[in-house]
Amino acid sequence: MAQQSRATTTIMSREISSVGDANREFGEDTSLVVAFPHRSCCGYQAFFFTIPEGFYALVTRHGARVDFNGSPVWPSGLHFGPPWLKVSHLVTKQSMVFNTPVKGCKTKDNVTVAIDMGIVFRVMGDADKEGDDPENVYKFVHEVTAIGLQKQMYDAQAEAVRALARSVAHTEVFGLRKTSHEELEGIQNSLFSGSSHGATVPNEMSAWETGVEEFKDEEKLADVSLSDDEGEKDLVGEHDELDPIEAGFNVETGSSVTDAMMARLNRQFKPQGVEILDVFITEIKLPDEIQQQMSQKTMVISQNAEQRMQQKYDLLTLNQEEAIKTLKQSHDEIKMEALEDGKYAVLIENLKLKHNKAEGKRVINNIECQMSIDVGAVNAESDLTVQRIRDETHLETERVREEAKAKAGIIEVEAETQEMKTNAEAEFKCAELSAKGEKGESGCLVIFFFVLSGISFLCFYLCAINAHFFLPYYQTRNLNQYSLRIP
Repeated sequence: MAQQSRATTTIMSREISSVGDANREFGEDTSLVVAFPHRSCCGYQAFFFTIPEGFYALVTRHGARVDFNGSPVWPSGLHFGPPWLKVSHLVTKQSMVFNTPVKGCKTKDNVTVAIDMGIVFRVMGDADKEGDDPENVYKFVHEVTAIGLQKQMYDAQAEAVRALARSVAHTEVFGLRKTSHEELEGIQNSLFSGSSHGATVPNEMSAWETGVEEFKDEEKLADVSLSDDEGEKDLVGEHDELDPIEAGFNVETGSSVTDAMMARLNRQFKPQGVEILDVFITEIKLPDEIQQQMSQKTMVISQNAEQRMQQKYDLLTLNQEEAIKTLKQSHDEIKMEALEDGKYAVLIENLKLKHNKAEGKRVINNIECQMSIDVGAVNAESDLTVQRIRDETHLETERVREEAKAKAGIIEVEAETQEMKTNAEAEFKCAELSAKGEKGESGCLVIFFFVLSGISFLCFYLCAINAHFFLPYYQTRNLNQYSLRIP
C-alpha cells in the first residue's frame, strides 16, 4: 500500500471495533497512529483473523507476544488460529505530518512572533527498507507510545524553534520558510553571482545625473524598448538594494537551520524507531502593528511602482495616439493616391472600350457592306442565270413547238394516209365480198370498216393535237422548275 502523509496536531492511540474497520478509522482520524482492535469470538470467525494492507500488526496469545517467523510484525492477509490468538495492535505505515504552533518566540530585536512548525515522521518497521527493524514497531507500541512521542516532538520542536527565532530579526523571519532544493540553488547562485532578484550594486551617480538619465529614457521610450532591469524595477518597485540579498541569505539560513533541526531530531528519535522525514515552517505570524507597518512599506513601494508605470503608460498612450494619427494620415494619403490611380485607370479603360466599340462598328460596317456587295453579285448572277435559263427555255419551247407541229403534220398525213388505206382496204373487201355474192353481210362489213376508219382517224387526229399543244407546255414547266433551283 502506498504511503501517504496525513496532517494532524495530535498523536494518539485508541481502540477500534474490529480489524476490518481499520482503514475507515485511520482514514477518518488523521491523528490515529496505534489502534487496538477487538476480535469477534462468535461462529466461524473465531478460528481465523485478517490483517489489512498498510499496517504493522502485532499478535498476542492471552496477552503474550507471538512472533511470525521470528518477527513481531505479522504480514497482511488471512491467518488461521484459535480464538485466544488475536491482533493486539495495528500501527500505520503512512507518513504523518505533526503540526505544532509555537507562540511567544522572541526574535533578535525582541519582537514576539508565532511560528507553526511541521514534522513529517514514520515508524521504522519495514523489513524491506535499509535501516528499518520490525522490533521498532514493538518498541514504539510498548515503550515510546503515541502520547510520549507527541510530548517529545513538541518539546524538541519548541526548543529548536525558539532558538531559531532568536537568531534573526523580525524583518528576516519570513525568510526562514523552507524552500525546495531548486529554489535554494537558484538563490545561492544569485547570491554568489552578486545579484538577487534583479538587485544591483548601487552606483555613485548624483541625483542630477539620475534625473537626466530618466529624462533621456522617457524621451527614447517611443523608439527604444525597456531593458530587463527597468522592466523588473517597474513591476517590483524601488526599494533597498540590499533587501533581496538579505532575503536570500535568510532563506538559505532557514533552509540550513531546518535541515540541521531534522538531523538533530533523527539523532533523538531513530533509536526509538521513529524516522523524521522532513521539518518545515508552515506559517509565521508577526504582531498586527508590525505587519501593518511592513504592509504600508510594501504598499508605498507598490504605489511608487504604480506611479512609474502610470507615467510610462500615459507616455506610451500619447505616443501611440500620435503614431495612430500619423498612420491614419499616411493611410489617407495612400487611399487618395490609390483613388486617383483608380480614376486614371478607369479613364484609360473607358477610352480603350470606346476604341474597341468603334473598331467593332467599323468591322460590322465592312462586313455588312461586303455582304451587300456579295448579295448583289449573287442576285445579279442569279438573275442572269434565270434570264439565260428563261431564254433557253423559250428557245427550247419554240423548238419543241415547231417539232410538235412538224410531228403533228406528219401524224396528220399518216392518219390521212392510213384512212385512205383503210378505205381502200374496205372497198377492196367490199368488192371481194360482192364478188363472192355475200351481199347481206357485205353491207355490214362496209359499215364496220367505215366506222373503224373514222375512229382511227379521230385517234390520230387527237394525238396530233396533243403533241401540237400540250407537249411544249410540259417541257416549259419543267424548265421553269429547273431554273428556280439554280442558286
